[in-house]
Amino acid sequence: MLKQEARWLGRELAAAPLEQVSPLLNIGSSTRYFREVQQPWIEQELFAPLRRRGGSVIHQDMKADEGVDVVGALTDPACRARLGALGVRSVCCTNVLEHVSERRAFASELMEWVAPGGLLVLSVPRAFPWHPDPIDTMYRPTVPELSQLFPGMQVMSSDIVRCGRLGSLVAQDVPGALRRLLQPGQGAGTEAPRASLVQWLWPWLVRPFEVTCAVLKRV
Repeated sequence: MLKQEARWLGRELAAAPLEQVSPLLNIGSSTRYFREVQQPWIEQELFAPLRRRGGSVIHQDMKADEGVDVVGALTDPACRARLGALGVRSVCCTNVLEHVSERRAFASELMEWVAPGGLLVLSVPRAFPWHPDPIDTMYRPTVPELSQLFPGMQVMSSDIVRCGRLGSLVAQDVPGALRRLLQPGQGAGTEAPRASLVQWLWPWLVRPFEVTCAVLKRV
């Protein structure tokens, strides 16, 4: 997640009533180290302000590690049972949809977890390099294209957030940026399509990054 993206999402969460947002389920949360050390603005801009208001955040991810509250896939019965017992009100899903091959099915899963009146907080790269985890489908939607995945939900706010260029990305996350520069495609599945260095790197020396952000309400 980029700093400007986290700041935009955090402002939108801060503007919503606490009872509408909390408990907030964070899908594909990664680890505490990732959220608080490697990219500390995720915690600072997005989740810490919600907790200061008395809200709670439930971090879900496929990998068992520190800072992951519920381990497993959303389709796994054990994972669903645990989440169901936690009274999820709203859902945050950032930088995940571009890594999902069955987007519409996954979007339907996300909507199931949003309570009536609750919010679905989304971000997906609009202009960003190939970054497999373990795949990158190169899904780079506009706001209308993103909202079409969630029929029946009301768009409360949305924007294409400009997030600087490659130099700012490297400065924000030096270890991660160096790893991607030295080993582009690291972590990609064996069947994942590959991008050449020219496709992956050179355009972004001058082209700014953009992220499609949206907050939807279940009505």
